[in-house]
Amino acid sequence: MAEYDINDILSTPIIDVDETKWKPSDKIPLINKEIEQVKAEMKTFLQNSDFDIASILREGKELIIESKFLIMEMEGCKNQIEEETLKEIMHSMENHDIIGKELECVNFTLNILNDVLQIGNFVKEFDVGREFQSFVKAVEAVSDLMRYIEEPAEGVQDLLLFDSTKNTAHLILDNLIHDMFEQWDRMIVYSSDPGPESTIIKINITLDKTLSTLDVLKALDKCGKLLEKVTQLAQFILSEVLIPIIHYDCTVFAETDELMTVTINYRDNFKPPYFDVITNLRLFFHYLSNRLNVIILSIGEPIITMIGRLISEEFRDILVNDCLIDTIPNNINDLQIYGKITGEIEDFQRFLYMVKFSHDEDFTILNYINNIDVLFAAKSSQHFLETARSIMMKDLSVSMSIGVENIPVNSIDDEKSEDEMIEQGLDVFYKTIPKSLFYFPRCMISKSAQELLDLVYIVMEQAVQCSDVVSKKLYNTARLIFELYDAVVPYHHENFLQNIPQYVALFHNNCMYLAHNLQTFGDKWLTLMEGREVDYAIGFVDLVPKLRELGCRHLAVHMQQQRKQILDNIRTSDLNCIVVKDVLDDNAEAAVRQCLRQLHLLKNVWIGVFPSNVFIRLMATLINMFIDELIHRVCTVEDISMEMAAQLNEMYSLVVQKVPQLFPDEIDVNTYVKSWIKLQELVFVLGGSLRDIDLHWGDGAGPLARHFTTDELRSLIKALFQNTQFRANLLSKIK
Repeated sequence: MAEYDINDILSTPIIDVDETKWKPSDKIPLINKEIEQVKAEMKTFLQNSDFDIASILREGKELIIESKFLIMEMEGCKNQIEEETLKEIMHSMENHDIIGKELECVNFTLNILNDVLQIGNFVKEFDVGREFQSFVKAVEAVSDLMRYIEEPAEGVQDLLLFDSTKNTAHLILDNLIHDMFEQWDRMIVYSSDPGPESTIIKINITLDKTLSTLDVLKALDKCGKLLEKVTQLAQFILSEVLIPIIHYDCTVFAETDELMTVTINYRDNFKPPYFDVITNLRLFFHYLSNRLNVIILSIGEPIITMIGRLISEEFRDILVNDCLIDTIPNNINDLQIYGKITGEIEDFQRFLYMVKFSHDEDFTILNYINNIDVLFAAKSSQHFLETARSIMMKDLSVSMSIGVENIPVNSIDDEKSEDEMIEQGLDVFYKTIPKSLFYFPRCMISKSAQELLDLVYIVMEQAVQCSDVVSKKLYNTARLIFELYDAVVPYHHENFLQNIPQYVALFHNNCMYLAHNLQTFGDKWLTLMEGREVDYAIGFVDLVPKLRELGCRHLAVHMQQQRKQILDNIRTSDLNCIVVKDVLDDNAEAAVRQCLRQLHLLKNVWIGVFPSNVFIRLMATLINMFIDELIHRVCTVEDISMEMAAQLNEMYSLVVQKVPQLFPDEIDVNTYVKSWIKLQELVFVLGGSLRDIDLHWGDGAGPLARHFTTDELRSLIKALFQNTQFRANLLSKIK
C-alpha cells in the first residue's frame, strides 16, 4: 500500500485553502468518493498480501473458546480446594495455638528455674570465694549476682525469694566492701596531730606485692571502690603533706621503711627556700615510690601513678606559684646565673617521672620559664616598690645636707668660642634657661629621700640592661615609685607632719629635691637607652609639678597652723579687749612674748634646714602677719588711755627689738617684712607727742604718710590724745 503524502491529499481539489466561499454540502460527495477509492485500494492490498488473514482470524476464535474452557476448570478446582482442605487447615491452626501456649508455659518455667539455679550458683561461688579468703572471687560472684538480679527473667521478681535475694546481695556486697576497706586501712594508715606550734603527720604503708594484698586491690577495683580510696589518700597527701612542705618549715623523716613522719613547724613570716622544699619533696616521693609501686593488672599502672594523675597538676601549680616563682631573681646579675636553679628544678622533674608520680614524660614544671621576662619584670617591680615603701617609712628627721651654697649666675665669659654665632647661641640659651635651673640650693633633706633617689637610679641602670618587656615594666615602676611617695609618706608620717615643724621642712625639701632631679631624669634614661628603639615615651617631667605641689601643700597647711597659733595667742589676751579696758593685764605681754618664742623656735628648727631664701620668706610671712595683727589691734580702737599707750609702746618696742634677731641678717627684716617700718612708726606714735607726730607727718611727705593711711592716722591720734586745739589743727592737716 502506497504511503499517503499529506501534501498530495491537501493538494486535491476537495478543499482549496485559498477558497473562502464553499459549503459542506458541496464537499460531501467528493469525500464519499475519496472513501470508496481508499476501500478499493485496501482490498487490493489485502489480496496481494503474503499472509492469510482469514486463517489468522479463525485460529484466534478457536483459542478464545479453549481459554474459556480452561477458566471453567480452574474455577472448579478452586471450589474443591476451599471445600475440602480449609477444614483441615483450621484444625491444624487450633492445634498450633494450643501447642504454642504450652511451649510458652514451659519456657517461662524454664527461665525462672534457670535464673534461680544461676542465682544459686553465684551464691555458691561467693561461698567458695569466702572459704578460700579470695576477695576477688567473692566480689566477682556478688557482682554477677547483682547484674543478674538487675535484669531478671519474667516472673522471677514475683517469687518470694527474689526480694530477699536482692537484699541479701546488697548486704553481702556492703559487707565485702567494708571488709576490704578495713584491709586497706590496715595497709595504709595516716594521721594528723595538729598543735599550736607544729603538726605531726604520720603515714604507715605496708602495701606489698603478696597475693593477699593484690587480691584486696583487685577486688576493690572490680567493685569500683579502689579509685575512691586512692582519691582519699591523694587528697590527704596533697593537702596535709605536699602543700605544707611548700609553705612551712618541715622535717621529713623515714623512721622505718614503712613509717614516714612529717613535722610541720609554724613560724611567723617564714617561707622555706626552694632547695629545702625540693629536698623534702624528694624524700617524701621516694618513700611513696617504695611503698606504692604496686601495679594492678586491670589498670596497668601502680598506685603512685594513680595518685599522680589525680593531684599532679594541682601540685605543680602550687609548687610553681608559691615556691618556684620566688626563685626568680629581682636583679639582672642573678638572672644571668638563674640557669643553675632551673637545672635543679629539671632534675627534680625527672625524679618525679622516675618514681612514677608523673604519668607522662612530657609533664613539666618549667613552663613558667617561658614567661621569664614577664615574671622577672613583675618580681623586680615588686622588689623595688617594696624597697621604696620601706625607705619612705623611715624617720624623716634623719637628715643630710645637699646642694650648693652659692648658685652661679649666668655667664659665658668662661666659654669663649672662636665662632661668634656659637657665642650668640649660648647667650640666648642662658637667657632662656637660667644656669640656676641645674643647681639645687644648700639645705637639709631626709636621708631616705636620697636613698629613694639612689634606688630609682638602680632601677634605671637595670632597665637599660634588660629586654624591652622588662625595661618598660621597670620604667613604669620608676614612675610608680614617685606616685607611691605621694600616697605613703603623708599618710605614714601624718602625725609628725601635723605637729613638728622640722618634719614639715624636711618633707618640703624632699619633694623639691626629688622634683629637681626628675627634671633631667628622663633625659638621663634616654641617654642610656641610646641605640634601642622603644615604643613608649620616656619622661618624668609631668611628675615634677605634682611633687612640688605636694611639698608646698603640706608646708602651706603647717604655715596656716602656725598663723592660727599666733592669732589665737593674741586674740585670747587683753589685746583683744583694748576697747573696754584702760589698763592691759599681764596676759597681753605674755601673749606677745609667746608669739616671739614661737617664731624663735621656728627659726631654730628651720634655719639651715630650708634654703636661706625660703627660710627668710617663710619667717617674713609669719612675722608680717604677726605685726599686721598687732597694728590692727591698735588702729581700730577709738580710745586708748595713757597707761595703756605706755604698755603698748613697751610691748611693741620689745617686738621691734626681737624680730630682727629672727633673720640670719638683721637687715633682712627691712627688705622682706612689709609692715616692719609701719610697726616702728606705730611705736613712735605710741610714745611720741602731737608735735613729734606733726614732724613725722611732714605735710604728707614724712614716714607716717608713707606707711599709714590718713584714716588710720587720724583714728590713732583721736584715740591717743585729748581733744585740744593743737590736735584739731593737726587733724586738719592730715587729709
